[in-house]
Amino acid sequence: MALASLEMTRKMKRRDPEAYQRLVKRLFCNELDTEFEESDFIYEPERSRKDSTGCLTGIKRAKSQDVLQITESRVTGLYQVIEYLGLDRNVREEGIFRKSGSLKKQQDLMERIDKGEEINLVDGEFTTHECASVLKTFLGNLPEPLVTNSCYLAHLQVAFLPDNLSSKEDKSAVAEKQIFCTQLLLELIPEEYFKLLKDLLFLLHGVSQRKDDNLMSSSNLGMMFSTHILCPKSMSPEELQSKLGLFTKATTFLIENPSTLFTLPEKLLVEVQSFLSRRSSEGRMSLAKRSNQGGPGVECLIANTVFSFIEKEAGAAGLRNKEEDGQDTNHGQDTKHSQDTNHGQDTNHGQDTKHSQDTNHG
Repeated sequence: MALASLEMTRKMKRRDPEAYQRLVKRLFCNELDTEFEESDFIYEPERSRKDSTGCLTGIKRAKSQDVLQITESRVTGLYQVIEYLGLDRNVREEGIFRKSGSLKKQQDLMERIDKGEEINLVDGEFTTHECASVLKTFLGNLPEPLVTNSCYLAHLQVAFLPDNLSSKEDKSAVAEKQIFCTQLLLELIPEEYFKLLKDLLFLLHGVSQRKDDNLMSSSNLGMMFSTHILCPKSMSPEELQSKLGLFTKATTFLIENPSTLFTLPEKLLVEVQSFLSRRSSEGRMSLAKRSNQGGPGVECLIANTVFSFIEKEAGAAGLRNKEEDGQDTNHGQDTKHSQDTNHGQDTNHGQDTKHSQDTNHG
């Protein structure tokens, strides 16, 4: 049953994304006891930040581009970097995302990622810190954060939940609500951002688990990556600084819970199944209602199906009759030809007989 619901949910997300997103948004608002407003999932940009690459202002953006777009070739190259950074020896590297390495090598690696080249990082051409810096630069040059601008405000609402804890609410219940709401919000992210965010959060989680070696805790990483994961690129430096604590808190929550956050919640599976069942039932009722009102309803649908079948059969029968008529015509022509031939033979035979008699008479 669970597998069937999971497949049903994935199919709806793929085939009817607009209805799926509306359902997810309504479920999110219901969980927070708020009225559903589409404006809650819209962020109007003001002006782009001059630089969102963190400390790596020395790396230039791609030529003739203000921002990088996620393309298949770039994603392939970036995944090679993420996979390399995920090696045990690398996640233990002290200050893995603090130190930068050679800017020239970083620029070279960025260009090779842009071209979609196969990169052998294991041979040591680029250091761990250079690869980590390139990853941050790539994320900083994207047009919007990985959770997307539209989900930014909703993520802040989730981050505020523990602060609004009432005396009647249990901390574990609020934590479960945070998990559930975030699971829903991640379902609203475009596929290319979703995959990249998932790989990134698992990488950062692995780094935070080795904080005794690399001296980077989940909160350190949350502060460092909040501008890439959560904050709109249009946010002013002043607003960014004033809300940095909240952004760090929200991003740290994502880094600490990737295994749970990237699973589909049971409530969503049930809701999708119920929605599809209602829609199917309403469709059948609509046909029946039109039929009762004298319009083309179920009978029309059945009749069309039956008549189509009959027409196909009639067409096939007509074709067979035509073929048989053709065979009869050919048979008649053959018979007549045979009779004419026989008649000619009889005439010749009579002439031969008469000639013989005349000869004898003479």
